[in-house]
Amino acid sequence: MIKQPTLAATSSSTAALPPNPAPAAARMKPSIWGVRLKRTVISILPYLVLVALWQLIAATQPAYVFPPLGEILKTIGLLHEEGLLIPATLATSQSVAIGAVISLIFGTLVGFALARLESFTGPILNFVQTVPYVVWALMALIWFGLTPFSVVFTIVVAAFPIVSFNVAAGLKNVDNLLLGMSQSVRANRVMVLRHIVFPSLTPYLLSASRTMLGMCWKISVLAELFAGGAGGGGVGYKLFVGWEFSRPQEVFAWTLWLVLLMMLSEWLVIKPIEAIATRWKKA
Repeated sequence: MIKQPTLAATSSSTAALPPNPAPAAARMKPSIWGVRLKRTVISILPYLVLVALWQLIAATQPAYVFPPLGEILKTIGLLHEEGLLIPATLATSQSVAIGAVISLIFGTLVGFALARLESFTGPILNFVQTVPYVVWALMALIWFGLTPFSVVFTIVVAAFPIVSFNVAAGLKNVDNLLLGMSQSVRANRVMVLRHIVFPSLTPYLLSASRTMLGMCWKISVLAELFAGGAGGGGVGYKLFVGWEFSRPQEVFAWTLWLVLLMMLSEWLVIKPIEAIATRWKKA
């Protein structure tokens, strides 16, 4: 006769079972604050490394060759007190903003032409890119004189090919199935551009805008150096003045300030536009 297990034996065997591992796994899962803290540390770490390297090099060199960051930041404050920092920043920012907008619009139009007529448009763009930017800056002075427009012209010539090549590459990668579906429903050209072409170009335009905006800041310094004090004198002209009068701390101060402006334009312009353009991915 088979003996049935008693209630006590059943209870003891149940108590001997290992605990449910689910709570332990939940405790081991990193919290959202831990993830954010890790991301913050990773994003700050490169800047800390750069600061440490800068200070290390500055400790081995004379101040007139490689000044420490503290002296450079102090010089930036003095430039602000003298009333030089804000006007120069506004002059350069205005040239960069105008040049970037024109480059984006004109470069997009040329990109459409490049995608359709590559044999004609390609050599022209290659010629524009082959000519050194210094030559374009000098030619702008010959054509437009010591005016702010010469700075904007140099920026546009240097920046718009970046947009054009990216737009042409994006147009070549538009999904043909979507284009075929648009023809089957008899969608007009405006609808195709709005709902298929431009959404497909979004990553290419974002990448081009990021690279193009950095190029605009760099070329503005070169153009302002040749244009002199046109329009009140921008950061590039003030940088040249500091070099001409052998004031290395001013040269480093204006250079660091330009880098900060480039980073601010990335955070305040490109990042918000990227977040808006790609918000559908998070939906």
